[in-house]
Amino acid sequence: MKKIFNFKKIFSILLLTIALFASAVFVAGCSSDKSSSSSSSSSSSDSTYKVSKEDKDYLSKRFADLTKTNNETVGYVYAPGTDLDEPVVQTNDNETYLNKTFEGGNVPYLGTVFMDMDNKKDFHDRLTWLFGHARGSKVGDHRMFNDVNYYDKQEYMDKHKYVVIETPERKYYYEAAFLTIVPETTSFYRLDFESDEDFLNQLTNVKNDSVQLKATDKYLVLSTCREEDETIRSNLYLRQIPDNEMSDFEAKHKDELKYVAKR
Repeated sequence: MKKIFNFKKIFSILLLTIALFASAVFVAGCSSDKSSSSSSSSSSSDSTYKVSKEDKDYLSKRFADLTKTNNETVGYVYAPGTDLDEPVVQTNDNETYLNKTFEGGNVPYLGTVFMDMDNKKDFHDRLTWLFGHARGSKVGDHRMFNDVNYYDKQEYMDKHKYVVIETPERKYYYEAAFLTIVPETTSFYRLDFESDEDFLNQLTNVKNDSVQLKATDKYLVLSTCREEDETIRSNLYLRQIPDNEMSDFEAKHKDELKYVAKR
């Protein structure tokens, strides 16, 4: 018997099949786009900073020379536009380098800028403390942390807002956030925090109202004495530029933040 084809029925089935296929492709495409977007966002926030060959070569030579002079060198700190320009050391106490110079001499009110004995050398702590003298009018040589005290003026802070830390592996950039003046016996000298809330409470107790805080931020604190009263301290808090902001930051500021010797 001659088979009769129902073209209308076949055409309907064909349209339905095409529609289902298109729908499946669209859903898969959306899902793929969403996954790609999510992955991109995640990689953006967790992006790893890559040190340039230029910086690697510069730092390799820099720290070969520094460690030849003092094998307890962990970094170098400078603030463009100021006289702050110092090697940083760390030893197993917080007294030795109050008077011991970088070259090994003994000079009161000079010493060497040093990292707190309990901080990590890689500047990965939530708070990294560096200590140095503010020599002021006691001597003609105003090296060390004398210029830190000038950050109590907002105009000076705005004009000299960035501090650079060099380590053997890479550079870290910091932006001045706020300065506090406290007794030398203050309880704010802390390194360890039980939680994000504990860390934020610590900063909230010392910051000014205009500073926005985030639990993921890391801070460098430059601590020095005040000339008018040696029992009080200036603590300059600086926010570390996180790795996921580094590309944009270096593109905008790297040239102006290059090292220029002041010592």
